[in-house]
Amino acid sequence: MPPSLPPDSPRGRPPAGVLLLLCAVALTLHGCLLDGVPLDAPELPLAHTPVATVVQVRSVPAAGDTAEVSAPLEVATPLEPQRVARPATAVEPGADPAASGRFALEAAGAAPPVATGVDGVEGEMARPAAEGVPAAAAPDQQALAPVRPEPAPPALRQVERAVPVYRTRIPPPTLLSYEIRRGMFTGAGELSWRPAAGRYEARLQLGVAGFNVLTQASQGGFDAAGLAPLRFTDQRGHRAARAANFQRDARKITYSSKRDEYALPEGAQDRLSWMIQLPAVVAAEPRRALPGGEVLMVVSGARADVAVWTFVFVGAETIETAKGPVRTLRFTRTPQGPKDLLADVWLDPARHHLPLRVQLSQGEDGDVLEMLLREQRSPAAP
Repeated sequence: MPPSLPPDSPRGRPPAGVLLLLCAVALTLHGCLLDGVPLDAPELPLAHTPVATVVQVRSVPAAGDTAEVSAPLEVATPLEPQRVARPATAVEPGADPAASGRFALEAAGAAPPVATGVDGVEGEMARPAAEGVPAAAAPDQQALAPVRPEPAPPALRQVERAVPVYRTRIPPPTLLSYEIRRGMFTGAGELSWRPAAGRYEARLQLGVAGFNVLTQASQGGFDAAGLAPLRFTDQRGHRAARAANFQRDARKITYSSKRDEYALPEGAQDRLSWMIQLPAVVAAEPRRALPGGEVLMVVSGARADVAVWTFVFVGAETIETAKGPVRTLRFTRTPQGPKDLLADVWLDPARHHLPLRVQLSQGEDGDVLEMLLREQRSPAAP
């Protein structure tokens, strides 16, 4: 038989201490349930105002007790104002699940969702990462193919050997007209030399039988080694012009038609500027025009054809011209291979050592292109 209640206790209602203890136990269990919810679980929207937990306590009569069951007692226990994300086991009818999720995340202090869809369609919401745990990469980022490294630039090719640096004496502006011969054909040519304000421009045009055979141009400046080309262009007949670029800041020579790159040594020349550089060296260093004398320079064409040219002094020779005999200084560049350029040049000391006569041939068996000075005059002002 169950023990009887104390005579002073009201029937059907627990003591106040019991009610308070039950409220504390209910609140503790409620908090434990909320703490056990994972952060990435779906969530229900929360109100922005503090909420109160209502605990209903119903007394159960003891066996054999005929008293009526009392009405339920509602005890309102206020909670501290805080935002707690509660597990969502169901969504209210008519509610937007995405909006509910955003509201719950904002209430929990997390970052707003990020749309990952296409054309404005909201994708999966970004969930807050736990402290100390790095955020995982997005699925679309994980699916990206690995980035291939850029191909390494080609290594700079080096000239075969170093060459000395000579003193130079730059000739004044001039315009040289030549008579051209190539085999049985004749024509005319013109070499224009225009130095001004620390820069220069040289241009050579050759025509045979009324056709343009060769057009070359060289632009650049001057340095301690003499002419310092920046750009050289070479056009043969009606073919497209090719170019060599002397990139002095990068210390290399590049080409318009090839990926080859050469290191740019001091004093390097192109296939036209050498016709001015050689007279400038001989004018400044007359001993180069003595027996055994020579002048070396690195010369580059527009087809990545870089080589060391050695001009050897052959001797003094007299050349017959339309205006009479002229005493000259002859230098020869011997080709290094069967298709290399053979160059003979006769310098005129009376004309700042500029070329009076030039013979060029591609190898020893090639046709010889001869240039013979016909007239010299001052170029017109630009």
